[in-house]
Amino acid sequence: MLTTLKNHKSIVMLSATLFATTVLLFGAYSSNGINAQSLEKITIGLNSATFGPLTSNPSVNQVKVLVDYQAKDLSMVHSTINGVMHVFAPNGSQIKTSSYPNGFTITESGIIQFATSFSDPALTNVKVNVTLTDLNKTETISNTVSADVAQTL
Repeated sequence: MLTTLKNHKSIVMLSATLFATTVLLFGAYSSNGINAQSLEKITIGLNSATFGPLTSNPSVNQVKVLVDYQAKDLSMVHSTINGVMHVFAPNGSQIKTSSYPNGFTITESGIIQFATSFSDPALTNVKVNVTLTDLNKTETISNTVSADVAQTL
């Protein structure tokens, strides 16, 4: 009878330990998922991207990117935020970074235009990365959209 009681205690202790471990692991996994999502307050997607000479000055090329956005965190609606567009040459070197001087105000969803120009007639294609940030450009608040853009004449 004493041996049976010890076996029952062992089974109960093992079951309790497995249950506690499962709860702890699931809790840690769940909280990591919440933290990862809270970083992305706005979702963006590529609408269009163009690269070509300016009509007013054909020796200068312009990259123009339109991104669609959707506010996931509705407390961001009517906030002034910013965004950054990085332009890279085919070899990976950064050519230019551009953003809005004073930011822009967002609604629940819409389209944002990024544009920059530069003089380098040797470039026939570029890569762009666009990310939305807080007004001071210190906190990323969206995913990054990338596009490879070939020059159109």
